[in-house]
Amino acid sequence: MHHDWREFYGDVKESIPPNAPKSRGKDVDLRIYVDSDHAGDKQTRRSRSGFFIYMNSSLIFWLSKKQSTIETSVFGAEFVAMKAGMETLRGLHYKLQMMGVETAGPSYIYGDNMSVVHNTQRPESSLEEEQFYMLSCN
Repeated sequence: MHHDWREFYGDVKESIPPNAPKSRGKDVDLRIYVDSDHAGDKQTRRSRSGFFIYMNSSLIFWLSKKQSTIETSVFGAEFVAMKAGMETLRGLHYKLQMMGVETAGPSYIYGDNMSVVHNTQRPESSLEEEQFYMLSCN
């Protein structure tokens, strides 16, 4: 499903650092698959985040790690995993950019929790802002 973000953000362009080199060669496609298990650790009730990052259909990075917080809902655990995955993807995107590697359009993120997917697709979602505020305070 593709959204037309211009209605919300206008005709914005990605900010490119002034010291970034010119792009050379073919652009790459980045995709990430994210999941978590809510309260998977039976003793501490901590959840586990996991994600895979693919570049042009090749796995280049994966992570499986216990979350540092105890989430009281599946939505919270999935949102924490999504946030961790997105931060890693943004860092990778910046590194590629600084090496002169351009990405082909947006990077896609896939998750299996429709509440998180819908709330992260809509910038006007107050639930996302509230959850993000809770995450940044922890």
